[in-house]
Amino acid sequence: MLFRSLVVVAFTIPFVAAQTQEDTLQTLLKEVHALRVAMERSNQIAPKVQIALARMQLQEERVRNANRQLQDARDKIADFQIKTSRLNDGMKQLETKQTQTVDPKERQQLDFEMAQYKAAVAEHAAEEQQFRTKEAEASSLLLSEQAKWNEVNDLLTSIERVLLAAQP
Repeated sequence: MLFRSLVVVAFTIPFVAAQTQEDTLQTLLKEVHALRVAMERSNQIAPKVQIALARMQLQEERVRNANRQLQDARDKIADFQIKTSRLNDGMKQLETKQTQTVDPKERQQLDFEMAQYKAAVAEHAAEEQQFRTKEAEASSLLLSEQAKWNEVNDLLTSIERVLLAAQP
């Protein structure tokens, strides 16, 4: 009987060991497969992330440039408004002088100066209008570049969601 038990055990142990090895091998194969899938996924996503980050940096630079253009246009408009105010003040003073002057020669000189002031104001107004047009264009460009930046940011956010969803 002892001999029989030993024979049964002798034949059962290799079978159990073989089964355990087979289970271990299957587990390892599953883990290798999962690792390969994860690496393939990473290799697919990494270039997309790099491209999106490069686009983000480019858009940030474009937004900064558009913002700078807008600010420059606004600064020039503010300068023109100050100059326009000074020109208008000068014209008022000249008008006051004209009404108080009786001498025909001096009056003629004041009329000439007034014509120069009016020409300068008209030229100044035309230049200010050009800068207002530039301001509107810069504002539109800034809004457009910000919208593009938002698109790239949304792309990065969606990539981040995919990556977070793939985590175990």
